[in-house]
Amino acid sequence: MLTERDEQLAALDARWSRARIGAGQLVLVEGATATGKTELLHTFGRVVEDHEPLRLQATCSPAERALPLGVAGQLFLGLDLPAEARTRTEALIERITSGGDNVTSMHSLCRELVELAVRTPMLITVDDVQHADPTSTLWLLCLARRIASARVLVVLAGDSGPYPDFSPTRTELLRLPHSGVIHTAPLSRQGVDTFLAGKFGPLTTQLLTDPFHAASGGNPYLLTALVDDLRAGQGIAGRGYQQALLDCVRRCGPLALRVAQGLAVLGRPSPLVSTLLDIGPDAVADTVHTLDTAGLLVKGGVAHRSGRSALLAVLPARERVRLHSAAARLLHEQGAPATTVAQHIVAGAGDESFPWREIMADAAETHLLDNQVPAAMKCLEHTIRHSADDRGAARGRARLALVEWCTDPVAAARHLTPLVAAAEAGLLSVGECVEVCRQLLWHGRDDEAATVLDRLCASDDHEARAFELWLACTHPRLVRCRQRPVVRRQPRSVARIPAWQRFSVALADILHGHRGRGLTLWEQLLGESQVHKDSRWSPDSPLESLMPGVYAGALAAATSWCRLWSTDGAAGSPVRQAQLAAVAAEIAVRRDDFTAAVDHARTAVETLSVQGWGAAVGLPLGALVLAATKMGDLDTAAEQLRQPVPRAMFDSRHGVHYLYARGTYQLARDNVHAALSDFLTCGDLMRQWSLDTAGLVPWRVGAAQALLRQGDHDQARKLLTEQLARVDTDTDTDPVRGAALRLLAACSPQNQRVELLTAAVETIESGGNRYELALALADLSHAQETSGEHRTARLTARRAWHVAKSCHAEPICQALAPKRAHTDPPLPAPASGPAVLSPAERRVATLASDGYSNRAIASKLLITESTVEQHLTKVYRKL
Repeated sequence: MLTERDEQLAALDARWSRARIGAGQLVLVEGATATGKTELLHTFGRVVEDHEPLRLQATCSPAERALPLGVAGQLFLGLDLPAEARTRTEALIERITSGGDNVTSMHSLCRELVELAVRTPMLITVDDVQHADPTSTLWLLCLARRIASARVLVVLAGDSGPYPDFSPTRTELLRLPHSGVIHTAPLSRQGVDTFLAGKFGPLTTQLLTDPFHAASGGNPYLLTALVDDLRAGQGIAGRGYQQALLDCVRRCGPLALRVAQGLAVLGRPSPLVSTLLDIGPDAVADTVHTLDTAGLLVKGGVAHRSGRSALLAVLPARERVRLHSAAARLLHEQGAPATTVAQHIVAGAGDESFPWREIMADAAETHLLDNQVPAAMKCLEHTIRHSADDRGAARGRARLALVEWCTDPVAAARHLTPLVAAAEAGLLSVGECVEVCRQLLWHGRDDEAATVLDRLCASDDHEARAFELWLACTHPRLVRCRQRPVVRRQPRSVARIPAWQRFSVALADILHGHRGRGLTLWEQLLGESQVHKDSRWSPDSPLESLMPGVYAGALAAATSWCRLWSTDGAAGSPVRQAQLAAVAAEIAVRRDDFTAAVDHARTAVETLSVQGWGAAVGLPLGALVLAATKMGDLDTAAEQLRQPVPRAMFDSRHGVHYLYARGTYQLARDNVHAALSDFLTCGDLMRQWSLDTAGLVPWRVGAAQALLRQGDHDQARKLLTEQLARVDTDTDTDPVRGAALRLLAACSPQNQRVELLTAAVETIESGGNRYELALALADLSHAQETSGEHRTARLTARRAWHVAKSCHAEPICQALAPKRAHTDPPLPAPASGPAVLSPAERRVATLASDGYSNRAIASKLLITESTVEQHLTKVYRKL
């Protein structure tokens, strides 16, 4: 199908009309390579078939330039001549090709041809005339001078461009008064749309027009190849397109192929192609213009990456490597970005004449900033393979291991064995040894971690001291096994420590009993660090940076940072996403948002497998089991507990989360002995590790519940009294304190229970812990019922049910439901429905039913606590 060629066909038809009446015409059809000139000739030939012309056709080729008078031979070969005329013609051709009287013979040969047009108009077409042999071009010029009064139309089609052998002939032809030029050009975007509309439906055409126009540059030959590739199931720009592009470029000549390959090496339009190929800039500019005009280049560069691949594939391997190495050096000298230079270093070979290792390191970090992980890994892998320096290779491997760990910890583990050897050989820095040790511990390879730790302990570096603090808080068994005193003091210069290790200082303060100091440092570090774009590919981890605040009870601040890091793009790597989800799950459990906790924990274990989580899997699994248990979904909790976990988890801080959650589940299943064992194991480990703080897990509260189930009130009271003595006295909002008071009431005489439970309710209300508040209210209701305060007990039970319902604590709701059904008499419907309460009273009542304290309600509604109390008094009175 011929598209956007109506103007050219009309011009040819006008010339044909003149030729038919004896005014011979000559037309040069010129255009860039493969822009439809041949198709135009064939289409025009079919158009004039109704006039039954005498059609003579010839096609020139570079391969036949050594064949004299090849064009005339093709034209006369297609004629059905009488024997006498054929004999004369063959004799003339033989005389011309043998070097006889060429002028006379050429005139005679032209006359033989013109005389044939006396009775029948003649159409002569010669394609690719720029490749005609010298004798043929001379004969065509001779013929053109003799057709002015003949019924002949001669159409010569050729590529526009620098063809020195044909240019003089072209000039002479266009001087003739009966000659003219018709130009063909690549299709416009509208032309491509029209072309595709004849092949596909409207919707497909709309989707393909822009990408096909961009890939083909409007070149009809390339456009046809794109369509064929798509129909063959090869997608856009498949093998057919690649071959078509190579064919077109080769038709433009060897220089065009060389220039196109140079542009493919550079990957973009660049004036450096002249220097790269050692070709004059003018020749390069002319060639680029020719290729650009044909649609084979777009704005001076190869249009599609598939085309670049095809051009590079036909380069000999050694030459391709040489060109890439030269391109890397040239681009580096021109100040090109490291990522651009690195592409050529990877494709070529390391050139020691410029600092390629530094360039590769810079390029890798830049790729990581842009989240181009595969490209960054290629840079680092190239550094490892081609570095002659063992230290450089080891450091490149250390960085690669970290990048892979952020993506897939299981895959990154393959680097650890050679990195341990490198650490022993002293090839890694202190910071790199710290990171290797951290990954070894993540995978539970404690023995190898101890080997690397030997290297660290030989240095009194600030990073080593900070790492020892992190070890004491996260993998304390390794520190104890080494029989070294745990470093309690902060390193001399916190500012010189990497971000994640600085957070370990705050973590150590919080878990070792200096909550206020640690919380202050944590808030300061978060304010300073914000979230840097590259943090996703650094050792910085939400487990290190956010968990100190969680353990300190700063849940609102931790939630804000967790949301910020999850939504602003800093959670790019899978490991970081999983860790953020795990931290969010732990926060949600502590804020009694159990449905959110389950969702976040599932995301954590689905984003990263249990094997990928390694020893840290206890955190997300513990949050999931604990939340599901408190919601009454024991089947989900049991399913998670059936998953195999690494043994090394129980030697880490994360294992304590898992044990506490498992103990809570066992208690819900009435497996009291198993529950007590888990809680006491938590206590033994936390005391051994000097991490005995309720901010980690309140194991004493859990153990006391199990002991009360067994009837051992004395031991339970001992644990609870000990817990109350350990709670931070600077705050009375600690939910652990409220829980301890609630359980202590169960160990106390009946006449003391209401007072203890009331204190527990007030303490928990201040902290806003809905789950513990529901338990305390339920126990208080029972104590009030036992004391004969039946109406008050009913009101307390109703409130307990609503609070439990708000956090989806179904076991508490179910325990309270029978009591409510039995004790609540049917209430008369108010005369005016909800309007029995004023709007202000309804707002206060709604917040109170959600478990908010009077102080919190006053803060939210911007009123005084006294006003809140007055409203609540009226609400209770009306209800």
